[in-house]
This record gives sequence, C-alpha cells and structure tokens, in this order.
Amino acid sequence: MSARARPSAGLPGRGDETGGAVTLLVMLMVPVCVLAAVVAAAVPKRLAAQASADSAAANLASLAAGWRDAQGRDHGRIGWFPPDCGPAPARTASQIPEALGDDLQHACETLAESLLADLGARGFDESAMAGFYSSAYTTSAGSAAQGDGHLASLPCHAGGRAVIAEAAHLALAADWGAGDWATAQIWPHGIKIRSEAIGRIARAASNDTTESAGEDGVTPDGLPDCGELFDTALHQGLLRLGDEALSFAETLPTRTAYGN
Repeated sequence: MSARARPSAGLPGRGDETGGAVTLLVMLMVPVCVLAAVVAAAVPKRLAAQASADSAAANLASLAAGWRDAQGRDHGRIGWFPPDCGPAPARTASQIPEALGDDLQHACETLAESLLADLGARGFDESAMAGFYSSAYTTSAGSAAQGDGHLASLPCHAGGRAVIAEAAHLALAADWGAGDWATAQIWPHGIKIRSEAIGRIARAASNDTTESAGEDGVTPDGLPDCGELFDTALHQGLLRLGDEALSFAETLPTRTAYGN
C-alpha cells in the first residue's frame, strides 16, 4: 500500500486581499460622503437664510424711510416700527386718535408677525433680531465726494425721471442655524447673519428736468445726480453698500436701535 503524502503543516497560502482593500476604502470614504451630504444640505439653507435677511432688511428700510417722511421725524426713534410696535416717545399714545392708533398698532404687529415668521421658517432665532435705522438722508451735510468731484446730497436724480426725495439706511442682524442638525455640523454654535439696505422715497421729475447732468454732476433743475450714493458692491461674496454709499451713510447724524 502506497503511502499518502501528508499535507504540509506550514502556514496557509496567501489569499486574495481585494475584499480588505475595498473595506478600507469604504471606511475612508463614508465619512467624506456624509460630510459632503451635510454640506450639500446646509449651504443652500445658508444662502436662503441670507436672501431672507436681505428681503427683511429691504422691507424695514423702506418702512423707515416712509415713516420718517410721514411722521416728519428726521432723527431719533420713529413710532410703530417692528418688532417693538408702539408710538414714538415724542408722541405718546394719548396724543394719537384712538382709531388711528389702533390701525397703526394692527398694521405694525401684522408686519412684524409676517417678518418674524419668515425669518423663523428660515432657521433664525426670532427673539434675537436686532439692528438700527439711520436719520433721514436729507439731514446729511452731503460730505461724501463722488468720483466726479461734486457732493452727494438729496434730493438727487437716480436716472430717467426718477428723483430720490428721501432715504434711510438700515442694518439687520440675527442668530441663525443653531436649531438645525445639518447646519450645526458645519456651524456648531450657529452664526450671525447680517444684512443692510437703503429705503428710498422716489418721485417723478418734471418733463423739463430729465436732461443729463453736466460735467459738474448737476442737472438743469439744480439737483445733483445720485451717482454712487446707493450703489452696492461685493464684500466677501455678499452684496453690501459700496465705499461711497457707506461713507455717506456714516455721515448721518443718528442711528436708532431696534429689536433685542
């Protein structure tokens, strides 16, 4: 009887390592894919939140300019302004007819509720909205020199038949992102989103004053061209007031805080 060859007692042969490499690749790629998915979810929310803040700032700036003009208050606090709706200190509730006061209160509260609801839906902390609005633009000495050398002031021609009769500068800031899981992975403590806008009151120029401004930047009716007074520019990827517009806004006599 022939002897059978006994199997070698040595180590088993080296097998295929493809499975291990795939496993390692999966372990490395999963966190990267998860992070990419989180960023893909968070960044559009961040952009939508900024757009919402910009819209709110524009609406509040227009309201500030309109209320200053309607109430004849060039400086200081103006009445019935969101989110703290109420009359201006110089005009107590007892000085306002009851029916008119009720209407103003209702209008202000409705606007504030709508504005805060929109910001809240975009992930803002509604209780942390704050900012300021400026004096009326017509109170400035017009000390911001435009590129062509003439001084900016209001009223001014904004092109075509539009004359800007009054304006106000407003800034808004609010906390965002702390309550959302995806955004919290990118911004663990949330971030402060800011926006600013200029509210303007425009009227149509008469037909005989729509000619172009001369070399001195003054139109035939004696009003200056607005030039870069309201222009915006990109700052760190966000639209903000241009250098000249910001310089002019900073010459205004007062800034009044609102919100919390």
